[in-house]
Amino acid sequence: MSLTLKNGRMHWVHWLIVSLSFVLTLAAWYISKTQVEEKIEQRFEFESSQLLALVSERMAHYEDALRAGVAAIHSQDYDVTVESWKRFSDVLKLEKTYLGINGIGVIFQVPPENITSFLASERKFRPDFNIHPAHEKNEYWPITYVEPLKGNELAVGLDMAFEKNRYSAAKKARDTSKTQITGPITLVQDAKKTPGFLQFVPFYKNGDLSTLEQRRKLFVGHVYAPFIMHKLIAGTLNQENRHLIFSVYDQDEMLYDELLPDNENYDAMPMFIKNITLQVYGRSWDFKIQTANSFRSATSNNQSIYILVGGIIIDSMLIFLFLLSNTNRNSQYLAEKMTKKLAVSEGYFRHIIEAAPCGIIITNNHGIIERVNPQTEFLFGYKATELLGKSIEVLVPDKVKDIHPQHREKFMADEAKRRMGFDCKVYGLKCNGEEFPAEIGLANFDSADGPKVLSTVIDMTGYVGITDELKRSNKDLNDFAYVASHDLKAPLRGIMQLSSWVLEDVEDIASEETKGHLALLKSRTMRLEKLLDDLLEYSRVGKNLGGIKQVDIKEMSEGLFFLLDPPSEFKLKVAGELPVFETLATPLEIIFRNLIGNAIKHHDSRSGTITISCIEHSAYYEFFIENDGPAIEPKHHEKIFEMFKTLKPRDEVEGSGMGLAIIKKILGYQGGDINVTSGEERGVSFIFTWPKNY
Repeated sequence: MSLTLKNGRMHWVHWLIVSLSFVLTLAAWYISKTQVEEKIEQRFEFESSQLLALVSERMAHYEDALRAGVAAIHSQDYDVTVESWKRFSDVLKLEKTYLGINGIGVIFQVPPENITSFLASERKFRPDFNIHPAHEKNEYWPITYVEPLKGNELAVGLDMAFEKNRYSAAKKARDTSKTQITGPITLVQDAKKTPGFLQFVPFYKNGDLSTLEQRRKLFVGHVYAPFIMHKLIAGTLNQENRHLIFSVYDQDEMLYDELLPDNENYDAMPMFIKNITLQVYGRSWDFKIQTANSFRSATSNNQSIYILVGGIIIDSMLIFLFLLSNTNRNSQYLAEKMTKKLAVSEGYFRHIIEAAPCGIIITNNHGIIERVNPQTEFLFGYKATELLGKSIEVLVPDKVKDIHPQHREKFMADEAKRRMGFDCKVYGLKCNGEEFPAEIGLANFDSADGPKVLSTVIDMTGYVGITDELKRSNKDLNDFAYVASHDLKAPLRGIMQLSSWVLEDVEDIASEETKGHLALLKSRTMRLEKLLDDLLEYSRVGKNLGGIKQVDIKEMSEGLFFLLDPPSEFKLKVAGELPVFETLATPLEIIFRNLIGNAIKHHDSRSGTITISCIEHSAYYEFFIENDGPAIEPKHHEKIFEMFKTLKPRDEVEGSGMGLAIIKKILGYQGGDINVTSGEERGVSFIFTWPKNY
């Protein structure tokens, strides 16, 4: 067969050689690029988790210091003085041991009737001691001692009752006996007026603290610490070795912000961004974390680009050489030259295959191994010489070895590329008989001596462990939610029944206040029972789906609307045609019941209209449930789908805050989605998708 070039055109064999070269280049480039990207993303996730863990750990460390102060006060039988508190502070060595803390102090709750004696006692040793600023509340919570005194002079005597943020956090710590922090405040000792906060740890007289009444009766005061946020972050996170920058918000108030264009490490187009909420002693801190310029440089890897560019250069050289001559006279010369270039190309691609981080195996159409790379030797424990000329079935576990040739022949008949084992159900067999989960990529191509198959092999052992652990964790969480919720329902019903009996027994003799308390007890018990029901329902999502039935959406919606017993002025409107189709009825009914119930419950009027409509698509239905109630601000559109999220206080609207979270989880299992739109002042529309076929 002549391979000469005619009229400047390449022979089909030449095109085959170039195509094979290009395929190998793309394979090597893709494998390298994918692995580099995965490693970079894993590094971002690790560093993000580490950042949050360091903040949480540091806050717990500060709490330990405050609780040490509580222990010191108890050991002194509450007889604390300026000198004793300074000795305690000196022992802590705040500046070395607790980087980022601005001081540690004591706050006493002083009843109005004791304020004169309290001031007299403190002025024996500090004649200039005074409580400030003046306010209208008839109680006093002054900062009595604080160390180190230098830099905190303005805080001495500051009354926590003068300002709502400080006062609310201090009272919450007292009533719960748990550590609390304030929302963002400006500390009086901070000349730069940057955001900060206070941390409170309450201490009490000895006694039973099981009830709110007892805690308030035995409460003495707080050990507290003031924090300036940028100092806390500087003492917690090393800026020099950190490749992530972030901002922290408490609700809509900024606590800390590095995401500024004038930050020399700011990346205007970050590689990764992550938003996460951290619960910190009664407050929710919203972190926005993104990669910095230093992350881009630290993770820079041009390996895949070098492979791609090198391969393209070689392919271009091959084409150029094939087209160099168009005469039969030069065919022999060109053949010799092409042979040399092909040898160079073969060496280059051999280096690519040998350097690949995954196992690469090339077989002929009969499954005979013709080439392996060093990573294949490492994965399976064989030397290359032990594999060449052997059937690929030598690397297949015994349990599937008999049927593997059938699968191989089927693949050879189908030229489509395949990826197997992503779900960790494919295994490789090592030379010692040990099996390992694998992900295998297959691609067939033609060569001069017949069809070939290129296989890539990745050891998935590490991924299997992670996947199994996540599955176990999810199962444990779901089982716990189910058992805890189920076992609590019986005593709750008993409490509710008892409260009803008590209310009936004292109907004629109890005061209106007592009746109100009993009614409130019953209401709260019913709310808790509803929460447990929702928890049970949430834990069952994905387990008990019920059967497939024919569902008439219009009939189902009208029935649910009637069962929810809305005010008589409420109307249900159906716009257009609603489908009748076979589907999983139970989860779909849960979605409609929650959305219609929310539209009634959260409406601000005794009258309203709920409109249901549908748009049919090729593979799914798109349902719209709209109401004319008050609008939902855009900033809440994502948060409302989280567990236990409500937009109104619990005392205004009865509910668990679970309904939309249940809907979100159900739709996740069914491959659907949900979102919300809202008018500026009124009107809310929930839109969700549901598959047509099961």
